[in-house]
This record gives sequence, C-alpha cells and structure tokens, in this order.
Amino acid sequence: MKIGEIRYANVYPIFYYLKKIKEYDFVRGTPSFLNKMIRERGVDVGVCSSIEYARNPRKYIIIPDISISSAGDVKSVCLFSSKKIDKLENATVFLTEESGTSVVLLKILLKYYFNVKVSFTNDFDNSDAVLLIGDKALFSYYNNDYKYVYDLGFHWFQFSGYPFVFALWIADSKWEGTEDIKRLHKNLVNIKVDSQKNLAALLEEYSFKGLTSYQILDYWDIINYNLTEKHICGLIKFYKLAREIGEIKKFPPLNLSV
Repeated sequence: MKIGEIRYANVYPIFYYLKKIKEYDFVRGTPSFLNKMIRERGVDVGVCSSIEYARNPRKYIIIPDISISSAGDVKSVCLFSSKKIDKLENATVFLTEESGTSVVLLKILLKYYFNVKVSFTNDFDNSDAVLLIGDKALFSYYNNDYKYVYDLGFHWFQFSGYPFVFALWIADSKWEGTEDIKRLHKNLVNIKVDSQKNLAALLEEYSFKGLTSYQILDYWDIINYNLTEKHICGLIKFYKLAREIGEIKKFPPLNLSV
C-alpha cells in the first residue's frame, strides 16, 4: 500500500510512528501534489486536502476518526498582510499553489466573515497580502515577517463555532472493506493517541530551522488529529459554503467507511 506523506511539520508526529510499522511505502509531497497522486492512483491512501474529497467523492472513502484540523489557532495557514484586513478592499492577494482547501477557506472568510473583495494573483512580489500554508507559514508566523497575520483556523472558529478540517485521510474506494484498510485505520487511531503522549521525545528526531524547540512543541500541541461529530459539522458547513461560491459543483456524500 502506497501512502501519500505531506512533508509539513503538522503531520510529522503521525508519520514518525507510522513509518515504524514497516509495511507501507511512502510518497512525499505538498498537499496539491498528493491530491493529484491519489486522484490518478499514484498512491492508495493519503492525508489529502479536504476539498479534494469534495471534488471527487466517488473516487474515495474517508478513513474515520483522524484528520488534520484545528479548533481555533492553527498557525500554519495564514494570510500575511502589509495592511489591516479591512484595508484590503480591491487589493491583490497571492494564493499559494500548495493547497486547495486553504485557498477555498480564504475565499469563504473574505466573503462571509471579513466582507472584503480582493483580486487574486500568482505574483508573490507584487501582492498586498499572501496566503501561505505549512512550514512557510509557520516560519513567518513565529518570525514576524509581516505586520498583520490572520490565522485562518482562528477566524473560521470565530465565524462558524466548529473546528476546521484542513486534511482528511482518504483512500481509493477500491480498498473499502479490505483487511488492509481496516488495519491501517486501527494503526492510525492508535498512533493518533500515542503521538500526543510524549511530543518532547520527537524533538530528538526533528528539527525546524528558524524555530525553537518550544515553538515546535507549541505548534504540535495545537494541531488537532481528531474527526469527531463537531469536526464533521465543520466540514459540512465548509462544503456548503464552498458550493455557494462555486468551488464545488454539489455537496458530496460523506463516506466514512473502512
């Protein structure tokens, strides 16, 4: 079984333990790359952008009980700006190509929460604000690279009252009902619990240039790996709003099954 591995700090604790099982092959990449890989069956399972599932729900099953989420601050999905958000009307905003979910989330928040109209660009150097995710965002968050920082996880929680599910563990639908996927589900649930017991021990194996050990632990402590009813409610709200703004054609059925 080939598993898509996001190369970001947010999911390092999960993959650290998953790789110790020694029965899986891993393909590393950004969320957008792994979305393409699982869509084209280059990998069997991936921790993929939640918007990828919504755009191709018949291709996948959702592995229950695990995600990459936040219930408030996330710190690694942020809009960085030279201006306050209410001064960005008609400004240009750079969108990262590394993620689909975060781009849709930003568009939703700008429309329904901040009430600001902007234009989007792929020109990083000539933009008034930039959307960054993953380790790039995390570095900028902790190193004060921009005057104003808008944490999308925090603002989604303020807006909706629900956690935000940035990524789901999804599998090609051909694995549904197999012993392999059931075993992977069990492994992931066990790892989810065990990985949070001694995060400090992981620092012996992990380093992030530009961040202190305290900052790394602080970040790992806020990342939420659950997929509870509240998470599902947040996911449903996200999908409904994504449909309203034309980012998905219709609301997807949620197939949480192994």
